[in-house]
Amino acid sequence: MITLCNVMITICTYTSLSQMSQDKIVGVDILLEFLEIAFNHILFFRKIYPKEIFVKRKIYGITIYVSEHPELNEYLLNVLNAIRELIREDENSVKAINLTFYKNKLPIEKFVFDMIKLQAELTEKDPYYLKTEEALKTICLKLSICGTYLKPIPENSTFSIEIQTYETAHIILSENPKCEDFPWIIKDDVMEMTDKNLLPLKDIRTDCLNFQIYVIEDTANKT
Repeated sequence: MITLCNVMITICTYTSLSQMSQDKIVGVDILLEFLEIAFNHILFFRKIYPKEIFVKRKIYGITIYVSEHPELNEYLLNVLNAIRELIREDENSVKAINLTFYKNKLPIEKFVFDMIKLQAELTEKDPYYLKTEEALKTICLKLSICGTYLKPIPENSTFSIEIQTYETAHIILSENPKCEDFPWIIKDDVMEMTDKNLLPLKDIRTDCLNFQIYVIEDTANKT
């Protein structure tokens, strides 16, 4: 049986708004494709669901694992749609995206996609996205061995995907016809981990994307 948590919106304090330019649309598409792959890859290798619901695919020249379970796929699709709509409203609106595992409602592990900026300001261009693809490939390979540097996720754990954004995001999503049927929850009672261990994975800084990924683990509450 697949058990899902609701998507949380963590409210930040900034309220800047700007219009996304046309030349950044490709970057958004690449980001969303990568996030979908990364979410699936993490869920597969953290073994929160039976491996039978995943199938092998090829991207970036490597093998990845993607879910075939309708309920889980719908959940991830709704998250990705929300991220797309928020970025369309303001390209700087998404501060971070967290995939967090919980044990008895306590956070025990968090994969953080820290969105420094949608695109880096580089003089060296990457017109064919080769450097971007190589960087994303490296992340996927690191995610595939996360069991070697993280303690196992306890049985009956749950997860949620949390979007850190600005104060009016909940209203924007609620009024957007593409997102209005999804159960968004404002997360105002953030519970902190008691024994944090931060593991950096990769900084992405290409002409197309500019963000960093790291894991925060609470080793004390995992046991």
